[in-house]
Amino acid sequence: MGHVVTLFGKSKRDEARRKAREEYEEACAADLASRAGRALTLRAGARAKAHFDKTFISGAEKSIAFDNARSLALSKGDDRPEPPKASEYQVIKTTSGEILVYMPAPFAERVFKLGMRYQTMEITAEQAITLAQQLADQISLELQLEQPFLALEFLREEIEDAADGESDEKPLESGSPSGLDRSGGRT
Repeated sequence: MGHVVTLFGKSKRDEARRKAREEYEEACAADLASRAGRALTLRAGARAKAHFDKTFISGAEKSIAFDNARSLALSKGDDRPEPPKASEYQVIKTTSGEILVYMPAPFAERVFKLGMRYQTMEITAEQAITLAQQLADQISLELQLEQPFLALEFLREEIEDAADGESDEKPLESGSPSGLDRSGGRT
């Protein structure tokens, strides 16, 4: 049901955004007694999970650029740059192509900031997962999902893989499946 994202100007982008937001809101209000309503919420849940993970990674990536810009501004005596902001919209790949997916700004901003906090080592991977799952539970409740979606599954897998290899907690290594490198960039 998602609107395929194209590169054809502002009106197409605005229409895709309207459609993405409408689909999210329809899932929140869906009649779960109907098969169509349940299907709508399941699809919205899968899209919310993909948006969630992309927003977390975006926050981690943009924290690096922000820290570099802030350091440069301080060294030059310039004003501090504005911190990056989350987007309510993410382009998600599906079996039928790319679609634009919506997440309300308060949720998107919290996920984004979790990614930033994780990247700057303000929180551990375990703390990020715990906080992310609490937020995913709230989104899942809003979308009327029978089961909350699993937040940051890629990070959970990395922790599990690291635990299989060693017992000491270390920042994720470059080349990790998520592509996050806490030493300063995406792999």
